[in-house]
Amino acid sequence: MKNNDTPRMGSVSLLIALALTAGLLAWYYLATPPIDTQPETLKTQQALLLPELRPLKPFSLSNHQGSKYDNQSLLGHWTFMSFGYTYCPDICPTTMSLFSEMHDQLHAQDAAYPYQITFVSVDPERDTLERLSEYVTYFNPSFIGATGPEAALQQLTKPLGILYERVETEDSAMGYVMDHSASIILVDPQGRFHAYFSPPHDAEKMANDFIAISRHAE
Repeated sequence: MKNNDTPRMGSVSLLIALALTAGLLAWYYLATPPIDTQPETLKTQQALLLPELRPLKPFSLSNHQGSKYDNQSLLGHWTFMSFGYTYCPDICPTTMSLFSEMHDQLHAQDAAYPYQITFVSVDPERDTLERLSEYVTYFNPSFIGATGPEAALQQLTKPLGILYERVETEDSAMGYVMDHSASIILVDPQGRFHAYFSPPHDAEKMANDFIAISRHAE
């Protein structure tokens, strides 16, 4: 999955980070009432825990095997969810490699809590299910890719404060790149937005945080 295009992420950085925080705060107070709250403060190395737990808003995408990927797909296990596109020159392959490393570390520690890793493509124009399948399984056969039409993607990303934007550029042989948030969302087995990880990410810290969070949530 090599890509020789020049990296271009200039308009992501501070604007997207601030927008993500604003989106989260708006979601806290303007969306549905919380189902539950975190009972006590848990010390984490990298994860930021949400003080109030709310289920994700209804959404419906397709996974890389052509099956429906929606709220029901999140139940019964934890979900690490990242957002990007397969033609991404830097952030996405770095994140997927980090997931692979984290996955290996969790297996080495015999983590007993079931989880899945999902990569959501925000570039459905180019990321066909076939390409998405090739991309995610390259990093690990158990990883899931998901995407859908723009309106369907917005149903998932907007309430989470995840921003992305198509940017036309002469620097890319593909004609455009997708600027997007690099944050990772953690959804609990009840389908609730439980925590998120802001960059820069660290596989070992994420693995340790996940074990602590999942134990704490019992």
